[in-house]
Order: sequence, then C-alpha cells, then structure tokens
Amino acid sequence: MGILLVQCVIYFSRFPNDRMWTKVLVSVILLLETIITVFVFHGFWIGATQHGSNLSWVVAVGIGGQQLVPDPLWSFVALAPLTGLVSSLTHGFFCWRIWAVRKSMIVPVLVMMISLVQFAMVTFGGVVYGLVPDINVDHPMPFYIPVWLVGSLVCDSVITVYMTISLVDCSEKSGFMHTKSLLAKLIKLTIETGLVTTTAALIELILAIAFRVTMYHIALFYIISKLYANCVLATLNSRIILNKTVDRHKTAAVYNNWHSSDHSGETPSRNSADVIQIHTKVETSIMMDPYDASSEG
Repeated sequence: MGILLVQCVIYFSRFPNDRMWTKVLVSVILLLETIITVFVFHGFWIGATQHGSNLSWVVAVGIGGQQLVPDPLWSFVALAPLTGLVSSLTHGFFCWRIWAVRKSMIVPVLVMMISLVQFAMVTFGGVVYGLVPDINVDHPMPFYIPVWLVGSLVCDSVITVYMTISLVDCSEKSGFMHTKSLLAKLIKLTIETGLVTTTAALIELILAIAFRVTMYHIALFYIISKLYANCVLATLNSRIILNKTVDRHKTAAVYNNWHSSDHSGETPSRNSADVIQIHTKVETSIMMDPYDASSEG
C-alpha cells in the first residue's frame, strides 16, 4: 500500500494535464485499495484479538461461535467483489492501451468479456461461499474457482502477449533508431508488468487446485489487487523516464556573411556580427502517451 501511495503522489504531481478519466481511474483504484486494506486489517484484527492465531477459524466460521454452516466475516466477504473490481478496472485500462496502439476492438472486447466473467465469479464466490475452502475432498471443486482464476490468468496473459506483439510490430515498421529505442523500453515495461500479474494469477490457480482444502491461495488473493494497481501506476509514471529520452535540444550557428581570403590555402574568415543562432527543441511522440488532455485537438 505504501508503494501505491507514493506512485499516486508522483502521478498527480507530475501529470496534472492528463485526461479526466485517467485521473478518475487512479483515484478510484486508490480508494478501492484503501478500503481493501482496511477490511483486511479488520479481519486479521478480529482473528488476533478474539480467536488467537486461529485465523482460518475466524474466516470460515465467523465470530458468532462454532457453526456447521460457514458464516464468514463481513470484511472478508466484501474483499471478493472489491478485488474483482480492481482487476477488471486494470484489464480495462490495458485493453484501452491495446486499442490505442492497434485501433482494433476485437481483442480488447474479448478480454473485457472474460474479465467481467471472472469479476462475476469472484463476487459470487465471496458473497455465497465466502471464499471458504471445502474441507471434504470427496466434493467436487466449486465451479466459480476455476472460472474465476482461469479467467484472470487468460486476461493477463493475452494482454501481455498481444501488447508486446503490437509494440514489436510498431518497432519493426519504424525507420528511426530513436523511436526503436523508445519502443524497446515500452516493450520491456509491458513484459515486466505483465509478468507480475500473470505469474501471480498462475500461482494462485496452482495453489487453489493443489491445496483446495486450505486457504493458501486466499493468502495471495489478499495482495493480488495491489499488484494490479501498482502495475497501472507504474505504466502511467513510466512516462517520466521515457520523456527524458524524448526531448532533444539542438543549437545551430548560421553564418550569414563569409569573407573569402585572396590567398589560396587559407580558410575563409567569418564575421561574428553576422552569426545567427538557432535553438530548436525536437519532440518525438510515438502514440505512447494518449493520456494527456493537451494532445486532444
């Protein structure tokens, strides 16, 4: 949470001219992550103060006493839709980036459909089941778990792979070395942020299948939303580094009056009074910053 707060401060201080929807997205994600953090601490506080270290009992049974039917804490129940919403918002942001590069809605729409399904499944699992594991190994795995976790993994994988392919394609079509270098940095950033969320989703899926009667995958579930949120902010704030390599200042001196010498072999003399200095600033834009409202015509 601390890293996310720092990233938000950097974003709002360095990019005040971003489009309103981008700033609203960052504000909503920060608000949701703050609520998620409060709810997690509430659940852990109840577990530590009222039931010792038996946190699994608190989550599965609640604070009303031993019950045959699980009655999870309300704060843990609320984590499911909140986390699903953060993941869907993140998927929507990266789908929009894909559209900004490709100008095609096919892949973004398909990814968002899958993302909304996983959001519905994690919400259903949290509200109906409380994400409580089934301790009876003879029972089949609840259907919402594979749909939810596989959906998240598919969304993260498709976004990472397709965005990387799109940027590589743009790099190959560019004839300018500076643009290629800039695109290479974007490709590296895309792979790094994509691998973080994809790896986390894969590990959570493996834990849910291999240790279905435990709460191991729920432990990762508590932090995965913050991985999504930090990836969004890291992508937005990466423009600070990229813009440093984009701006170029050049100065040229143009001599308006050349006086040639009559003696052969001597270099022409130049009159300093006729020197004109030209100072230029060259900026390169490669569709990597459609967030700035000042770029709108």
